Amino acid sequence: CPRPLQPEFINLCFWFVPPSLRGREGCEDFWLRLGKVAPAIKERMMKEGSMMVGYQPHGARVNFFRQIVTSPAVTRADLDFFLDEIERLGRDL
Repeated sequence: CPRPLQPEFINLCFWFVPPSLRGREGCEDFWLRLGKVAPAIKERMMKEGSMMVGYQPHGARVNFFRQIVTSPAVTRADLDFFLDEIERLGRDL
């Protein structure tokens, strides 16, 4: 009897919306400002050496984070650290 295959990777794509932009989705400059968030957070990550994550735009969509997880050893705690670090580094943007 064939068994279903387990996923081999996850491709996480998302925007981090800092507190200064929350609730402002209808504002004229929202997307322009949001597109600058991922590069600013990545720069802070690199300076601190805490972790590294990619970002990119796609079509008309502004820069968003893109993290590919390929290791089955990644835990929920690892992903919590990942998201907490983005929150910490971007809360003042």
